[in-house]
Amino acid sequence: MSKIGLLGGTFNPIHIGHLRIAEEAREGLGLEQVVFIPAHIPPHKQPEGVIDSSHRLAMTSLAVQDHEAFIVSDIEADRPEKSFSLYTIRHFLRELDKQDELFFILGADAFAEITTWHRWMEVLPMCHFAVLNRPGHPLKKPEDAMPAAFAERYRDLGDGVYQMKEGARLIFLPMTPLDISASDLRLRLREGRSARYLIPDPVLDYIEKNGLYT
Repeated sequence: MSKIGLLGGTFNPIHIGHLRIAEEAREGLGLEQVVFIPAHIPPHKQPEGVIDSSHRLAMTSLAVQDHEAFIVSDIEADRPEKSFSLYTIRHFLRELDKQDELFFILGADAFAEITTWHRWMEVLPMCHFAVLNRPGHPLKKPEDAMPAAFAERYRDLGDGVYQMKEGARLIFLPMTPLDISASDLRLRLREGRSARYLIPDPVLDYIEKNGLYT
């Protein structure tokens, strides 16, 4: 049995905060692999300022190339419609063996908006969800993020773990707080300020070579 983590996002651009989320989830959950999934059309973000998915896919591949447990999937980058998690999770469930465990990794800020997701009540029972704290977004209990009638389907197992009746778990993982945002990095790059040590060097080289975020 393998444990596989999915980490979706715009990655516009990918930065060390994304990589650290993946690493702490990998370690905390005992994952054999973390799959980075750049979105083609992010459902919850305005398209203005989001560069072409081919660039974001290339940058993500460069960022993870030295980590043996990190890989990149183009499943959403090649999808012409919005990148809904429902269809991405379905894809990986079809690809994995039945005994494998799938973990969807997200930040507490994204989890706080779970009820705005496309068909969210179908999404949550599909796999395990691992929620990591973000600066300014503390971890919340299920009843704090979703209607009580749905939250009641979870049983508190202690230590930040909740078990859904369907078998899927909701796991809250504390992580090292890194207050880094892609929007701030884009502003730095436009203003000609340094983003070194915030963005991996190969990604910075790619950004400069292709004249991105100018």
